[in-house]
Amino acid sequence: MTDARPLESLRAKYRSLWDAHQIIADQNSRLEQAGKQPTNEQLINEQRSAEAVRFARDELLAAIARLGQ
Repeated sequence: MTDARPLESLRAKYRSLWDAHQIIADQNSRLEQAGKQPTNEQLINEQRSAEAVRFARDELLAAIARLGQ
């Protein structure tokens, strides 16, 4: 039987990063809808959070793939 703790940890990490990214993207979107431009820092934070989500997703998918081996 496989120990599911590492997989659950990766799922939790992915979910946490996804939630954070959603908040950042929503804030920037609301600024734009109000006719304001997000600052460069806000846009960089959104980009970094998206990259973190992609990395965490790739880690999670790789761990899931290893389960089948």
